[in-house]
Formats: sequence, C-alpha cells, structure tokens
Amino acid sequence: MNNSLVISRKKQNERKSEIIARWIIRVLLVLWSMLIIFPLFWAIITSFKSQKDFMAGAFLWPSEFLFSNYIEAWKGAAFSRYFFNSVFLTIGTVLITVLMTLGSSYVIAKYKSKFIRFLDQFYAIFMMVPQLLLLIPLLKFCQQLRLTEGAKVLPTLMVLNAIQGVPFYIFLTLPFMRGLNNDILEAAEIDGANEFQRFFRIVLPMVRPPMFIVALLSFAGVWNEYVMSITFIKDARYYTLSAGLNNLMTDATIGIGVKFAALIITMVPILIIYALFQKPLQNGLSASDGVKG
Repeated sequence: MNNSLVISRKKQNERKSEIIARWIIRVLLVLWSMLIIFPLFWAIITSFKSQKDFMAGAFLWPSEFLFSNYIEAWKGAAFSRYFFNSVFLTIGTVLITVLMTLGSSYVIAKYKSKFIRFLDQFYAIFMMVPQLLLLIPLLKFCQQLRLTEGAKVLPTLMVLNAIQGVPFYIFLTLPFMRGLNNDILEAAEIDGANEFQRFFRIVLPMVRPPMFIVALLSFAGVWNEYVMSITFIKDARYYTLSAGLNNLMTDATIGIGVKFAALIITMVPILIIYALFQKPLQNGLSASDGVKG
C-alpha cells in the first residue's frame, strides 16, 4: 500500500515538473518570437514614415502612412532593375546548383573508383573551407578572363555561387541517392536506357524531396547573398538587390522611409517562399523517396 502511494506521488511530481518545464519552454519561445517579430514590425512601420516623422521619434507611430515610399524605392531608386537582376541571378544559380548537386551525388553514390572516392573526400574538405578565403583569388581569376565586365558578371556569379554551394548540398543529398534501388537502374539499363536517360527519367523523379530542398536552400542563399555581389559587380546596371540596397543605404539624399521600403521589398520574396514551402521543406528533410534494395 505504501509502495503504491510512493509511486503515485512520484508520478504526480514528474507530471508537475513536466508541466513546469513545458511552460518555461513556451515562455522562452514567446520571448524569442517577440525578439524576432518586433524588429520586422518596426521596419515595416518605418517604411511608411516621412523623414520628419522619423526624426521626431524612431519608435513613434507615423502621422501619415506614405505608400509613396515604396513607389519611390521601386522606380526612383531603381529597385525594379535590381529586383529583376536578382531574379535572373537566383533562377540561373538554382538550376545550375540542382543539376551539379544531383549529378555529382548520383555518381558518388552509385559508382566506385579511386577518382570517385577522391571526389567525395574533396567535397567534404572543400565544405570546411571558409568562402571568404576564396573571394580575392576568384575575383582576380575572373578579372583576368574578363568575366566581370558588363552583363557577363551575372552568369559568372551564377557559376561561382553554385560551385561554392554544391559541396554542402552533395552532403545533404547523398543519403537519398544511396537509398535508390539499384535493381531499378539495372532494369532501365537492360531496357536500353543510356546514362542520361536513367538520370533524367528515373533518378530525378525519385529524388524530388532532396531536389526541392536544394532548390529552396539555394534560392534563399543566393537571394540574400551580399559579399560576392558587392565585390564582383561594379556596374550599377547589374546590381542585385543586396548590392543595390548597400548603395542605397549610403546615399544621404534618400530618406529613411524610402530606405526601409527598399529593405522590405528585398525581404518580401524570401518571406513568401518560406511561408508557402515551409511544410514541404520539413517533410523533405525527414523523408526519402528512394526505395532501398
């Protein structure tokens, strides 16, 4: 009888401790969310302010919501051009990254040779190299080949961004590729499919989750990329949003409201992408379409 009372009391204490721990976690999460949401909310409110309202008080409510700040940022500050440059650069980089990543991870997962093992080790080592160490050598190399002049700078950045992201994405997709059923690939080879047909018609449809993950992470990385853009792009006509925003923030003739409007324009696409594809991204990270065999 005494033992049962002791056990029940222990269970009650454990439940109380679990409830307390759960509420502590909830409070911490709420505080963390507020720390993230407040700066975003403040930036949105500031984007509608006039210069006079901002100087009167950075945290005060605007006397009038100026939607013209967004029009001025989009047209007057040439953000429409920067926006389409970023879209062009991002889409090109994503396509190159997906093809390079899935092609390389497929070869590493399904072929065995000394060169393939060396390639696997090389990607693992390259993943640990800080990208900033490669920035100046890459810039000098591309300048010697005149790949940073005029419109050629955006395709150059596509390739460079893709190359620097591929090692990590290969590490991410290799488990999916190794989980593919070899019998399916062998059956396709017996039916007369060549290497490219097997890859594009059989492998790619079976690895949609990692392909989606690579595309989404690559999109976010390139859209927010800053260092390489301001280093390689010298002609203002080919500025991306990050480079254009940097140029805009240092211009003393442009009001604070317009600058924050430009900042919101830069953030909106990535926020929409995450809002739409958050759940598929989580599902893709926790599941594999490959059928082991």
